[in-house]
Amino acid sequence: MTETAGSTAQTTEPVYTEETDPYCIADDAAVEMLHGAPWHRIALIGDSTAFGAGDPSPGYREMYWAPRVVQVLERAVGEVEFLNVGRMNATTAQVIDEQLDAALEFGPDLLYVAAGGNDLWADEPDYAASERNLDRIFAAGRNDGARLATMTIADAVPEHIPALRPFRARIDELNKVIRRVADRYDAILTDLWWHPVGHRPTVMSVDNIHFNISGHAVVAAEVVKSLATAARTY
Repeated sequence: MTETAGSTAQTTEPVYTEETDPYCIADDAAVEMLHGAPWHRIALIGDSTAFGAGDPSPGYREMYWAPRVVQVLERAVGEVEFLNVGRMNATTAQVIDEQLDAALEFGPDLLYVAAGGNDLWADEPDYAASERNLDRIFAAGRNDGARLATMTIADAVPEHIPALRPFRARIDELNKVIRRVADRYDAILTDLWWHPVGHRPTVMSVDNIHFNISGHAVVAAEVVKSLATAARTY
């Protein structure tokens, strides 16, 4: 609901469940999409996106995006080993210092990188430093023989919170960095910036920073699509 002086405007958002959400993919369909995919050892590194922050959503299974993807991939290809070393509040520099070695020691055939957002909390974000850090991460993964995958951050900054509005431009700039690095390393990119789910008034957790579980369900669907497309051209 948006209110202005002397008037009240209301917008009605459909109430979705996982079964009716037009941006979700049923498990059986996702399994079919990933049939024959080549990945059996997946390491995930990054920040809260990797860690899996998000409030429950009525009508959606309490499962964040990464386990959803791994679950359907297991049904599609057989046993899958999954390591997640992501943590809340990690910057790209901290991903290098605290997570990268453990992920590479795991020997992944797919290294998923979900990082960068916490670099934006500085008074003046250093986008060049973020790009150098992501380059180091991606180069290490490629040198270790892993296929690389990543995602941009959705355009989901709440309009009604003035303190967060400057972050929209910051996220846009960071996403340009992520796209450049992904392109240099031929990484599988799930580009969420333009996805309509970011503008759903019901998609954010109470902290107004992280998607709730309904958002995770949609992210999982988009990741499945990206992986399926890459698997067909592997």
